[in-house]
Amino acid sequence: MQREVQALVDEWARTFNTGRPADLARFYTQDARIVPPGRSTVFGVETICAFFADIRAQGFRDYAVEVADVLAKDAALVVSGRWTLRGPGGGGLQLYQGNWMNMLAQGGTGRLIAVHMWN
Repeated sequence: MQREVQALVDEWARTFNTGRPADLARFYTQDARIVPPGRSTVFGVETICAFFADIRAQGFRDYAVEVADVLAKDAALVVSGRWTLRGPGGGGLQLYQGNWMNMLAQGGTGRLIAVHMWN
């Protein structure tokens, strides 16, 4: 199960890193939400893609994730791990890192992100 989830989040990271945040829509359920640190929850695929487009426009890139834990709970998976990202700060690119957690639901073509949060 952990390999399947790692493949999913690696593909999400590759998609984000290409600079085409609208392509991230395929990873989320239609009623998905993201919970960014220090901000209000963002609801819906289109709004989520716009949020990540703004992140890219600010110069953030080189996103990478590592899956540390997968918990099967009823029909959902709760997955967590560490993330890294480079972005503006201190007069150049700075490394940011933290923890993330997703709740994955079964979609028509496989697992989809229903809830995505990080610190």
